[in-house]
Formats: sequence, C-alpha cells, structure tokens
Amino acid sequence: MLLSLTLTGKGDTGYSAQGSFNYDTTTAANVISEAGLGATNNLQSLSISFFDPLSNLINSFTPVLSGISNYSYLRFNFDSAKEQIFGPFDVGKDDELPGDTWLNNNLALIDEGFSDETLTKEFGFNSRNAAGTKQILDLSNNSVQVSKVPEGSIIIGLLALSSLGFTLKEKFNPKSKI
Repeated sequence: MLLSLTLTGKGDTGYSAQGSFNYDTTTAANVISEAGLGATNNLQSLSISFFDPLSNLINSFTPVLSGISNYSYLRFNFDSAKEQIFGPFDVGKDDELPGDTWLNNNLALIDEGFSDETLTKEFGFNSRNAAGTKQILDLSNNSVQVSKVPEGSIIIGLLALSSLGFTLKEKFNPKSKI
C-alpha cells in the first residue's frame, strides 16, 4: 500500500515550500533514508514547490519519480513511526543553474560535512539567480511539517474536476445544442 504524505515549511520572512512524497508501507523500514542520484530505497515519488512571501509560485520540481532520484544533492530522512523529517534534508533542484531552488536543513548538513557555511538557522530556502550564484532567500528554525493525505481525497478531487470540465464543455460547446 502506498502512503501519501504532504510536507510544508515556512521561513521567517514568508518564503514557503509545499510538497508531497509517497512510499510503499509494506516494504519500507520505520526510518526512510535517501541520498543522491539513482534508484531510491523506499521513496516512490517526491515533489516540491516553492513560493515567495506573497504566495506566488517560484518553481516546482520532482526530485524523485517512480523510485528514481534525479537530484544529486537529495538528502531525505523520515521517521514513519513519529511522522517526522529529521537529520540531513535537501530537496528541490540545484544543478548550479539559474532558477534552481531548494530547501535544506543547514545545521544537519553542516554537521555531516556537506557545507562550509556558518549559519545559525536550521532550514534554508535557497535559489540561484540569473548568473547562477547561490542566494539564501529565507532562513528559519521552523521544522518541515509532515501530514497524511486523507485516503480518497485525491480521487474525490479528480472526480470533481472531471465533472466540472464536462459541465463546462457541455455549456460552451455550441454543437451540443443541435
């Protein structure tokens, strides 16, 4: 059975991230740890979107799709019993190209030797500007929150959208009035 979860994070100045991930509960260990490129151990998918303080979308990425990570800096640690993200955490996209955006746990990555930065806030919202230079958009000591996606809510939402699309098609299709 696949379990779908959402994750959210918010910085001190209002930048935010929202995403989702899922894994197979029948085969996954209590602690899910993923790192780097290639086949994942447990994650089936992971997507994340980044927003500015006015809730405008900055960028969206899918660093894990069909059990394959395409993000070389991926660090993802999740305790399924506690339903918490912990330790080194880095999701998004950073190919050192303009527009890349990612969220990471600065302090855990520094402790693990992944960064030589001196930062005092735990989570960082980062991006690359037009020249490809790293910019810290926001910092925060807020943790990334995880919550379960209620079963059936995705299917109900898709059915509602399909129904709306069919209704609009019938309403605005002049050939259906003949």
